[in-house]
Amino acid sequence: MLLDAHRLEEQLRDAVAVDGAVRDAYLAFAHAQFLDGTTVRPAGHGYIERELRFEAKGDWLYSAVLNQKWVLWYFRKPALNAGLIDRGETKERFPTSEETSRGELKFRVHSSGEASAVLQWIGAE
Repeated sequence: MLLDAHRLEEQLRDAVAVDGAVRDAYLAFAHAQFLDGTTVRPAGHGYIERELRFEAKGDWLYSAVLNQKWVLWYFRKPALNAGLIDRGETKERFPTSEETSRGELKFRVHSSGEASAVLQWIGAE
């Protein structure tokens, strides 16, 4: 469930140079529906102005950071540590994923089709 639709509108209004397919991917993430009560919150901090945080039970499980040519998707440590996402299977499913210095997985999403694949992987619609 999307929290703060107004903030999402602000993020997209200021993102005029973003590729259309990338914007569609970001919107797919923003409007994802979760059966387990996970929320999607538009946020930003420091130099990252356009981010979606996927949170459940106080844990920040995933995030999507909007860039001009891609959305940078993160499988955060709480999701990995809780076993919501298997690291090995996720690397196989998304072979371009990289491990960050914090032990999280990240990769670039370029279209709403790729966003849908991520959402299916994490059990969202």
